[in-house]
Amino acid sequence: MVAGEIIAGRFELIEQIARGGSGTVWLARDLQRGQQCAAKVMRQSYSGEILRFVREQGVKFDHPHLLTPYGWAAVDDRVVIATELMRGGNLHTAMQDYGAFSAPLVAEILVQLLDGLSHVHESGWVHRDVKPANVLLESTGDGVPVVRLADFGIATHRDEPRLTEHGVVVGTAGFIAPELTGGHQPEPFQDLYALGVLAVQLLHPQLRGDALAERCRAGGFCAEKELEEVLDGLLSRDPRQRSAAADRAPHSLAGLRREDGYEVASGERLEVFDHFAPRLTQDAPQPSGTETQPAVPSETRPVAQSKTQPAAEPAPAPAPKPSRSGPRSAVQLLPWIALLLALVLGVLSLWLVFGQSPDAATASAAAAVAGVEAAWPPGG
Repeated sequence: MVAGEIIAGRFELIEQIARGGSGTVWLARDLQRGQQCAAKVMRQSYSGEILRFVREQGVKFDHPHLLTPYGWAAVDDRVVIATELMRGGNLHTAMQDYGAFSAPLVAEILVQLLDGLSHVHESGWVHRDVKPANVLLESTGDGVPVVRLADFGIATHRDEPRLTEHGVVVGTAGFIAPELTGGHQPEPFQDLYALGVLAVQLLHPQLRGDALAERCRAGGFCAEKELEEVLDGLLSRDPRQRSAAADRAPHSLAGLRREDGYEVASGERLEVFDHFAPRLTQDAPQPSGTETQPAVPSETRPVAQSKTQPAAEPAPAPAPKPSRSGPRSAVQLLPWIALLLALVLGVLSLWLVFGQSPDAATASAAAAVAGVEAAWPPGG
C-alpha cells in the first residue's frame, strides 16, 4: 500500500499512522463523505483478525466519550474499517510528551471515561482492553481535554458467542483484573479495574509491568483524598466495591475538576493540538485561475505545535546598486574618442586647405580637445 492509493473506490490513503501484526492504520480521505478519517486496513487472510474486525465494525455507539467505526469496505484481499479521525493523539503519547499528570487532570479523565463505560456496560458490552493507548484525544488546545474510548476489537457482548476459548485471558498485561486469571467470564467490573490501573499510570508514568501492578496493590497514589478513595475502590479485589466507586466518582471528584483547562504534574499547561494539521497554511489569496492544492500532513508521527509563533525574520536588504563613481569603462569612452579624432582630423584638414601654420593648427587641436573635456559627462 502506498499513499494516494484508493481502496474500494472510497478510501484514499494519505499517510500511514501506525502498523501492527495484521494490518496498518492510515490517515485517509473518505471520498464518499468528503472528509478525512482513520482507516484500519488488513488482509482477509488473517482470519482471526477478520472475526474481530466484524465484531468491531458491528459495535455502534453514539456517545461523546466513545469512538466506534462508522463504515467499512472490502475489495480483493483487503478490508478497511473507518472511524472518525481523532486529531489529538492518545493518552499514551500524551504521557510521553508531558510526563506525570496532575490529580485534577486525572480526575477529569476518569469522570469522562466512567461516563462512556457506563453507556457501554448498559448496552451489554464489555470492552476488555481499557488502557492509555486506546483512549484518544480531541484537539482542544489548552482547554478542557476531551477523551474517547476506542478499539472495540476484542469487546464481547453478554448475548453473543465469545471469539476466544474459555480459560484464555484476553487483555493487556498489567490491566487485567485479578479474577480473570481464575477463569471468570468477562464482566463490566473488569473494565473498571483496568480504568483504575490507567489512572495510576497517568499519575506515575514511569511504572510498567510488575512495578505498576505492585503500586496498584499498595495504594498511596496521590495526596488528594478524593481521588485516592476513588482509585482504591476501582482497584479493589471485590468487584462490588469497584461498581460503588464508579457510582460515586462524579460527585466525589467534582471539587477537583476545572472549566478552564489543566496543568500536568510539572506545572506545565496541557495543550492538545491537531496532530494532523499541515505545517504550511495557504491563507494567502491565490492569483486568479490558479488551482489550490489541498494541504496534507507531512510526517507520520504527529508534531506538537509551538505555543507561540517565532517572530518573522526581517526581509534581506536589497543588494546595493553599482556605484557610478568607478573608473570609466572602454565602452563608455568609445563615443568620445571618436569625436576627438574627428575634431583633430577636421583641424588638420583646415590647415592643409587654408595653409595655416603648424603652431596655429596645434592651437586649434588643443582647443578642440578642451571642448571635448568640457563636454564630457561627470562621472561618465
